[in-house]
Amino acid sequence: MTRVRIRPRAVLPLVLLLMLAWAAPCPAAGPGRDMSERAVDKFLFHDPAFVFQTLWRTSMIASGGADLGEVLTVASRIKDSDTESWYRAWNDMGLQLRSVADSFAAAGHDQSAMDVYFRATAAFRAAGVYLYGSDPRALPAWQNGRDTFLKAAALSKGRIRPVRIPYEQTTLPGYLVVPDTSGVKRPLFLIQTGLDGTAEDLYFILAVQAVKRGYACLIFEGPGQGEVLLRQGLPFRPDWEKVVTPVVDFAVTLPGVDPARMAISGYSMSVPRALAFEKRIKWGIANGGVWSVYDGTLRQLPEAVQKIAGDPAQAAKVDALVTREMAKSLACRHAMNQRLWIFQAATPSELFRKLKPYTMADTVERIEAEMLVVNSSADKVNDSNFQAKQFFAALKSKKTYLEFDASQGAQYHCQVGTNLVSCEYILNWLDERAKPQP
Repeated sequence: MTRVRIRPRAVLPLVLLLMLAWAAPCPAAGPGRDMSERAVDKFLFHDPAFVFQTLWRTSMIASGGADLGEVLTVASRIKDSDTESWYRAWNDMGLQLRSVADSFAAAGHDQSAMDVYFRATAAFRAAGVYLYGSDPRALPAWQNGRDTFLKAAALSKGRIRPVRIPYEQTTLPGYLVVPDTSGVKRPLFLIQTGLDGTAEDLYFILAVQAVKRGYACLIFEGPGQGEVLLRQGLPFRPDWEKVVTPVVDFAVTLPGVDPARMAISGYSMSVPRALAFEKRIKWGIANGGVWSVYDGTLRQLPEAVQKIAGDPAQAAKVDALVTREMAKSLACRHAMNQRLWIFQAATPSELFRKLKPYTMADTVERIEAEMLVVNSSADKVNDSNFQAKQFFAALKSKKTYLEFDASQGAQYHCQVGTNLVSCEYILNWLDERAKPQP
């Protein structure tokens, strides 16, 4: 067992400091919090939900999913806490970038076209963040992002290949991303998103950096995620091994991969449950470690809700209390609307009933893969900071605990805002075990 608390930098990266200079003034730092943490808390917006989402988009600069001036331009067009202006500004940027990329492609400037298609993908993805299943714009926003990513992939000279993974009576979408097309056998890195991400997100968040180190990456989506939710209408399921095992069955048949050196990374809510059953995977990365989705969701709500959420006789009161909280906060409204959609629940009380099976309590001891549990000191999403520690403590397999904090701006959920910092330490851990050759 290894525990590591990361404090690698005393100051924020230069590009982040430059962006913070554009942000609104911040109050003096309180006890236990330095000025950099307070500054990031108000990054370009005051609403915490917009701060988090903008840090997410800014993170993608390091992997070609954004450019600084474009992010600042979009932010200047958004009214704080106004999700309609958020959609319009990001969608307009996506349309603008797609038009530029199309013109570059028509002129034969393939590299420039690919680069701009990637940024258009991320802009369209951002536009759809606050659109849910009943919104007629949700599917087009996602489709625009998927289409521009496919155009970029077509210009990658075979390094990014769309795949369809057999799954029950349908298929799951994915991308095989490789350093080159030589066919040299490389460690196989399965990469999956969580509650609210897409395969395209994970290309920028992790695959770009992993491929540089010599990994063959298979990014995929399961029920409740991306295309599988939007086009196939399949919600999340608690028995996630039924998703990952077909992916592994498919992955081991791919050319240029070494099945004996197979790892999997799950962001936010995914992967650990599958590792209790799928034994062909040698290394697992949980960023961060989820213990109970039910508990984590409730802990973001007032105590009055927590006390009665499990009582069917109190369903109407639960629904009224949660609806009241949703009216107060964009973060709460987004979290609940997202969950109601992807778990296909009509009311908060029904959602809570559906979330109860999503727990590691009855399966964690069955995990045999060596695990890296990644945490962030100020992660409040789904009570993740506490739950990652809970999950790590319960693991019986060989394990390492890695916690990031505000000293390098990596204190938020999944280290949003510091993509390079996160990838450096996570991939260093995996390099020491899988030993890829770039």
